[in-house]
Amino acid sequence: MEMTHNLTIIDSQGTITEYNLGEHGKENLVVGRNSNVCDIVIPDEMVSKCQGDFYISGDKVYYRDNDSSNGTYLENYSERILLNKAYGYVELVNNTILKIGNLKNPDYMVLLIYNELQGENTWYYSELDQGSVTIGRGKGNSVQFSNPGVSRNHCIIEKRGEHFYLSDLGSANGTLLNGFVINGVTPLYDKDVIQILDQQIIYTRNAIFYLNRQEGLGIKALQLTKVVKNGRGSQPKAIINDVSLEIKPNEFVAIVGGSGAGKSSIMNLISGFDKEFEGKVYVNGTNLISRFQELKSLIGFVPQEEILYENLTLYKMLYYAAKLKMPDDTSTEEIEERIDLVLETINMTIHKDTCIRKLSGGQKKRASIAVELLADPKLFFLDEPTSGLDPGTEKKLMETLSALSKSQNKTIIMVTHTTQNIDLCDRVIFMGSGGRLCFSGTPMEARTFFKTSDFVDIYNILEENTDGWAEYFAQSQNQADLTEIRGGEESSGKSQGKTRKNSGLRQYGILFTRSMDLLFQDKARLMLLVLQPIIIAILLKVVSEKDVFSIYEPTKSILFALCCSGIWIGIFNSIQEVCKERAMVRREYMGNLRLPAYVGAKFSLLVILCLIQALLLTCIFLLLVGKNKEGIFFDNLFVEMSLTMWITVLTASAIGLLVSSMVRNADKAMVIAPFILIVQLIFSGILFKLKGVGDIISKITISRWAVEDLGSIANLNKMDLKMQKDFPMLTHKAEKFFEHTAKHLVVNWSVLIGMALVCVVLSMIVLRRVSKDRR
Repeated sequence: MEMTHNLTIIDSQGTITEYNLGEHGKENLVVGRNSNVCDIVIPDEMVSKCQGDFYISGDKVYYRDNDSSNGTYLENYSERILLNKAYGYVELVNNTILKIGNLKNPDYMVLLIYNELQGENTWYYSELDQGSVTIGRGKGNSVQFSNPGVSRNHCIIEKRGEHFYLSDLGSANGTLLNGFVINGVTPLYDKDVIQILDQQIIYTRNAIFYLNRQEGLGIKALQLTKVVKNGRGSQPKAIINDVSLEIKPNEFVAIVGGSGAGKSSIMNLISGFDKEFEGKVYVNGTNLISRFQELKSLIGFVPQEEILYENLTLYKMLYYAAKLKMPDDTSTEEIEERIDLVLETINMTIHKDTCIRKLSGGQKKRASIAVELLADPKLFFLDEPTSGLDPGTEKKLMETLSALSKSQNKTIIMVTHTTQNIDLCDRVIFMGSGGRLCFSGTPMEARTFFKTSDFVDIYNILEENTDGWAEYFAQSQNQADLTEIRGGEESSGKSQGKTRKNSGLRQYGILFTRSMDLLFQDKARLMLLVLQPIIIAILLKVVSEKDVFSIYEPTKSILFALCCSGIWIGIFNSIQEVCKERAMVRREYMGNLRLPAYVGAKFSLLVILCLIQALLLTCIFLLLVGKNKEGIFFDNLFVEMSLTMWITVLTASAIGLLVSSMVRNADKAMVIAPFILIVQLIFSGILFKLKGVGDIISKITISRWAVEDLGSIANLNKMDLKMQKDFPMLTHKAEKFFEHTAKHLVVNWSVLIGMALVCVVLSMIVLRRVSKDRR
């Protein structure tokens, strides 16, 4: 369907008029009240005889005020900029809003909305004569929007006295008024613009007008440059070099180019997930970076790595994802309906109850896409979705994406190396070495531009002369027209407020349940975690001497072995837990995952698991040894030793969690695990007499405090040495290390618990850093 330049005018009385700027067949169109002079007539006293004029150049539209009486104000989401003849032309992008009127009397304004549309607008309205209008996803609202990111009861407009006010009702994604996130009750003035995700609502004095239109979002990127350093002393290198491009709503776009051409880098920039660059990115006229918090609910991103939990069924995977992505008030029935719709969209309904690990490569790609479709994003990015697929599967996936852009009204942008099915795309963007833009247009236009019928040849053509082709394309497109929107810059580079209000406790509950599900679905690993302490307890019995808990030396040795066993069990519990989910965590963090909730859920599960393991290890070991000795608090060792081993295993698990948060993959984590255990052995204070630096290091090891606790509980200082059987006169000096007092035991427990909590907090900090890392 052909793109049109549409102008919607809402006058001071609330009357709507639509104009197609291209119908006049003129480059210059005058707008004003005088019907004899103006091409676009607005018979309203707020409008001057010749208010301003539009200038159409190709697919771009500009506006200039003609020194009108009331002026024209450009709404740019942070302030109203007064335009005049001296200010010159401003370029209009999709959803640019112009207001005409006297701001000293804001109850009488004229609104001009510029849209780049496929087809015609259909305006709906709701009268305010009832005194209030509710807006939300639920069926009981006066205005209902179906987007799953809209809360059931999102916001309300209500009359108080003689004036109307807008209030957000604790929505998940917030309500914007003229570009600002509202908090509390906010007064409304004529032609105020209310924004809920991609839905715009225009307030007038007696009604609200809105477009219940489902369409993709357009992107305009201006002079993007990304410079990086590869290391200390190295020269800065531009991986994206002065790229300006435009993507229309509902287009299916492929970003193509050789290795190192900056394909993924440019996608990260225009998706908003990489914010460190020069230039500007606008989404439907809104600065993406400064308004990212408000826009990110409309953006879907499928990274090259799989964002799937292999041990869950497809349904379970989507269920947990939906619980995290969708507003808190979404019912289970709504989630199930959304999952069914998404599965039907990607033709995966028959695999609903199939475990992810049993899906084929192409099916996993579609499953990753399904995760992002749950929130119904209007702007959808995919990094190498066809990599590793056979030609047939790749074609099916490309056909699915092409259909999505049209049937679901989404703007889909993907990075790819393959070009066999590139004709299914509406636009292809060729990047050259050094991050240069060498072409942007339809596949047919690309063949004409590069004078070849085979897309594969274009790779070689660009490799031979990237700079030449980049300059040629810039000249052919008259790239100078792609200038920054004057006056469109926000007063601050930061977002005006966070809109997401997801409950951290709710996320914690979802993540804890998902972690439990993942653990129980991986039966082999669960069996190993449970059998490990049992086997170790039996092995400790095999090597233990008969004089354990009565003679000093064998008791000290076996307690040291018991301590080290607990440390190993704890490290093994968690050292792969986070790094294997790195890609999923990073993507969920982009979509408002609360890292304290994630780490807290992981640690809570470890608390339970470590308790079971500690009880198995300690109970079986003591039963096999057959010794029953008085502890510090109780008549036997069992309770105090079990509690000590629980804290020991848990603290080791916390260290494993920290290491797992720092490394990139499970293999690297397992390489580090033995080193952690060796440090515990060397600096435990049992094998070597520690002084100076060694003693300081020992104070930050688990083994030092755990061995102290076990020795104190067993009362090692009161045990005889081996040689005392033959030489009763021999004695050994009591060690403060094994002081048999409640205070000493509690202090040591507190130190271990403190170490565990520090590791958990550090895990959150590290995860926040690596989750922002796009590498």
